[in-house]
Amino acid sequence: MINIEKLNSLKGGFIYLSRMIDYPTQEVLEPKFLDEFKRDYPETPYKEELIEIISAMQVYSLEDIKTHYVSLFELNNRYTLYMTYYKMTDSRERGQVLAKLKMLYEMFGVQIEGTELSDYLPLMLEFLTYSDWKDDYRQQDLKLLFSVIEDGTFNLLEKSQEQSDDLYFRTIGIVRSELRSCVEQPDIKQSDMTKTGGE
Repeated sequence: MINIEKLNSLKGGFIYLSRMIDYPTQEVLEPKFLDEFKRDYPETPYKEELIEIISAMQVYSLEDIKTHYVSLFELNNRYTLYMTYYKMTDSRERGQVLAKLKMLYEMFGVQIEGTELSDYLPLMLEFLTYSDWKDDYRQQDLKLLFSVIEDGTFNLLEKSQEQSDDLYFRTIGIVRSELRSCVEQPDIKQSDMTKTGGE
């Protein structure tokens, strides 16, 4: 079950995470971006690490960081920010999930502009920032989005272990952790626990 109160507390932070992993722009490399991040990003266990990552990104020129980004995500079949691709590639099932995500966005007042598919991770994070689900009785339908991100980031980070220190993969790991902090695990009943001892 999604803890909506916790998710809402992170709402303003998702747009920063989205911009950090999207195709690089000069905006992310400006001192103003870091200043606004420090001011607006919620106080979570990962804020300081994110500040370090932004500071490290800002050492590079826009051209250098674009070249690195393209080499990771656009010229490399190993890594992608399209979250359903790993599990479903281009199957019919993937098409159905993409359509469901698009309907989910529209249900909460967001329409996709441009050509990105609905499972593009930066787009999904933007949706969490701009959508209006706080008081909606259908808010638990967000489980679909959480499930897609959980699966996609798991597979992406598994494939990228040898480059786990890369700024982009570190950021994606934090995205995963921040979202997981919003999911409540059901209580385990005593009767469900494996009994040990002499029986």
